[in-house]
Parts: sequence; structure tokens; C-alpha cells
Amino acid sequence: MKLAIKFFLIMVLAVGTSSCLIPSSKERYLANFERFVKNVENDAENFKPRDWRWADKRYRRYSDEWYQRFKPELTLQEQIRIAGYKLRYQAMKQGSGVKRLIDEQLSKDIDKIGDDVGKYLDENLDRDLERLSKGAREIGDSAKKVVEDLLKEIRKNK
Repeated sequence: MKLAIKFFLIMVLAVGTSSCLIPSSKERYLANFERFVKNVENDAENFKPRDWRWADKRYRRYSDEWYQRFKPELTLQEQIRIAGYKLRYQAMKQGSGVKRLIDEQLSKDIDKIGDDVGKYLDENLDRDLERLSKGAREIGDSAKKVVEDLLKEIRKNK
């Protein structure tokens, strides 16, 4: 008898829990799908692979299983809304992966640039500063000569 009561309670919990997860109406389905997509948009940048696995499972239920269940009741506008939810979700999913790759690559590039700048400062900065100083003196000497020649020409024409 105790076994029968336990089995009955487990069945009630299972049915009760699953019925809470499955939308009971088209309106509930649309509202839940929208809320799901907004939640993913808000949290996607912090998602780990396990979070994406959970989200993908929920997404498949919204985009396939529950969509098929309510499809006969959906108006054209509602179907377009759902297509928008699907696009937004996919954009977040793809964007998250792309963002992670860009962040990783950017971090590597910044580290390499830092190493290259450090190497340049250690090996070539003094030489380049000397060349720059020499070039500035030469330019200054040339400019001085041009100004002197110009002044001589002005005095000569007076």
C-alpha cells in the first residue's frame, strides 16, 4: 500500500511539474517564448557552455515542439513574431560565440603588441632617438640656411 501511495505522489508531482512547464495556451506560449528570449539576451554574454546547452534545449521546445502544438491557432502576425524570437535567439547564440572568439583573439593580440613594444623599447629606442635627434638638427640647419638666404635676398632687393 505504501508503495502505491509513493507511486501516486510521484506521478502527481511529475504531471504537475511538466504541466507547469508546458504552455497551456497560445497566449502563454507567446509570452513565455518572448520572456525566454529576453532572458537569454540579458544574460548571453555571461553564459557558459552548460548554460547554452540548457537554453538550446528550451529553445528547441519553443521553436519546434510547442510551436507545432499551437501552430494551427497562430495568426500570420504571431508567426512573424515567433520568427523574430527565433532570429533574436540565434543572433545571441552566434554573437556570444563570436564575441568570445574576438575577446580571446584581442587578448592575444594585445599581449603580443605589449611584448613587441617592450622589445622595441629595449632594443631600438635609443638608436631611433639618436637618429631622430640627428635628423632634427639637419632640418634645423637647413631651415636656418634657407632663412639666412631669404634675408640676404630681401636686403639685396631693398
